[in-house]
Amino acid sequence: MPEPVTFRPRGSQILAWAAIGVCALGLVFIAVTEGVPALLLWSWPIVLVAWLAWIVYVRPYVRVNEAFIEVGNVFRTHRVPWSDVADVDSRYALTVTTTGGRSIRAWAAPAPSARQAMSTRREEVAAVPGDGDFRRPADAEGTPSGDAAAIVRRTLLQYRRSGAGDAVGGTVSMLNVAVIAVTAVLLAAAVLSLALPHG
Repeated sequence: MPEPVTFRPRGSQILAWAAIGVCALGLVFIAVTEGVPALLLWSWPIVLVAWLAWIVYVRPYVRVNEAFIEVGNVFRTHRVPWSDVADVDSRYALTVTTTGGRSIRAWAAPAPSARQAMSTRREEVAAVPGDGDFRRPADAEGTPSGDAAAIVRRTLLQYRRSGAGDAVGGTVSMLNVAVIAVTAVLLAAAVLSLALPHG
């Protein structure tokens, strides 16, 4: 694979950006009707909602390249070398199991809803890549879990067929410190804003 592939589901992003847009309109409305001082005082709950929409539905990703798969979740990012990937599943979400038995679930690639799963036809999952003959509705193309799993499984298969040597080091997990810090600050500001007397 010459270039990294980054997966983010479009459906949830559309909803998130719509929510962020509504929040932005709310801030403009407060500024126009109440003035900038009121905006600085009372806007924090709205900013918090927009921030949560971004970190939960826009920021998460699955990145695949020749050396590793990177799963960016809300508060933690995991980088798994292909040599440390034991299994790839999509039952509840794209889930990468390491050789040490650790399961890493991708926030950006959830399984389809029960309604969507019930309407999935056998032929929609028959041709998806992977080992064995059993496929779930979560493997179907067009679903976040299925599309991400297909990319990951194809790249893992290429890695194993190439006979590449083991990568140096194993899976690395990192806290998204900046995201956690901003979330804590906005949460505190929103609580304080709501606790202040309105009048």
